[in-house]
Amino acid sequence: MNKIKDLKWGVTTAAYQTEGAYDKDEKGLSIWDTFTQKSHKIKDRSNARIATDFYHRFEEDIDLAVDIGLQIFRFSISWSRIFPEGVGVVNPKGIKFYDKVINYCLKVGIEPWVTTYHWDLPQKLQDKGGWTNRDVINWYSGYVTVLRDHFADRVKHWVLINEGIVCVGAGYFLGVHAPGKRGIRNFVSSTHHLLLAQAEGFKILKERTGLQVGTAISCTKIEPYRNTTADHKAAIRIDTLMNRLFIEPHLGLGYPDNDFPVLKRISKYYKKGDIEALKTDFDFWGIQTYAREVVKAAWYIPYLGAIQVKPKKRNVKTSVMGWETYPEGAQYFLERFAKYNPKKALWLSECGMALSKKEDDQIRIEYYQKIIEGMKTVLDKNINLKGILLWTLVDNFEWAEGYIPKFGIISLDRKTMQRQMKKSAFWLKKYLSNIKL
Repeated sequence: MNKIKDLKWGVTTAAYQTEGAYDKDEKGLSIWDTFTQKSHKIKDRSNARIATDFYHRFEEDIDLAVDIGLQIFRFSISWSRIFPEGVGVVNPKGIKFYDKVINYCLKVGIEPWVTTYHWDLPQKLQDKGGWTNRDVINWYSGYVTVLRDHFADRVKHWVLINEGIVCVGAGYFLGVHAPGKRGIRNFVSSTHHLLLAQAEGFKILKERTGLQVGTAISCTKIEPYRNTTADHKAAIRIDTLMNRLFIEPHLGLGYPDNDFPVLKRISKYYKKGDIEALKTDFDFWGIQTYAREVVKAAWYIPYLGAIQVKPKKRNVKTSVMGWETYPEGAQYFLERFAKYNPKKALWLSECGMALSKKEDDQIRIEYYQKIIEGMKTVLDKNINLKGILLWTLVDNFEWAEGYIPKFGIISLDRKTMQRQMKKSAFWLKKYLSNIKL
């Protein structure tokens, strides 16, 4: 039986949020490069053209992760760094960069994990419709094939698509993330195509023996505001959208459209064999959870029929992002997903807490202490938890929030690019050293 000392610890990062060098070495533009050109889309009017400058400082960051005692370094690959045009000619300079990152990880003794897609679609493909265009299945398959052929000899753990619901929900339904599209038609088509693409990506990577291939699922605890039938039904709809839509089709359960009838619109985009093609027996599931949302029925909200009751209205303290930070969600979702398949390997592949620049980092330590208590309970229940990857290493560009939220256990001076370990990093280093004794 796994104990807390047997878990693997690591960190998760993302290409667009860290690399910078947005136009260096023949990299093409991504949808986020384009989206952030309109500065009003980002809360602090910033962009990630430099970000944390991981492109030039990856050795320093990996060394910091090793010094803390982390065993896994999960990073994503920029599709437009590999294919500047999205498809076609491979950029050898892009391949060379990720070769250097992977090789350095192996040199210093930390395991590299690759996320193939963390929201930064090449702009050239978005110009053709992006995830709303069924051709994206072939575009993604070609991209994953190149990643496999170049990196699978050294990278054994692969995360296919990071948080599909956020990618299409924020980017193709609400329009608050790149590419800034809105509407139910964009949402349902991109959802179906993304899931099909992920299923194809799994098959491509599994053509190589010895690879562990999984997905990373965004999970948000949803609760009804009032003990009424209407609010309970609203909570079920939102829970279906947030926590079931991007796993149940892969489990062979089909789309959960009985509990969220709007999803029936996806059938317009079906082709023969699609539902069967969605079935994917991932080697592991990555659970990623940050917040709790409380909802109430709202007939006037299109498609959802629900609205969030803001934490402040509930007299609940929020993070700098306005979220109700909810470490209890880790235990809840690990237990919930274990019910789908008790044998499936589970990872807590992202969790973290956003603080403002002025807040005491002790708050982050207490957050992770609660996460650890939840993991201990999960392990006591013989749930197949393998490890935890923190979000994130260095304070980075946090999408539409810019640089305001600080998720890192290491701070960044954006003028000098100097890194400095926070209280939480020193605490974690001591904790990891102690549990190995």
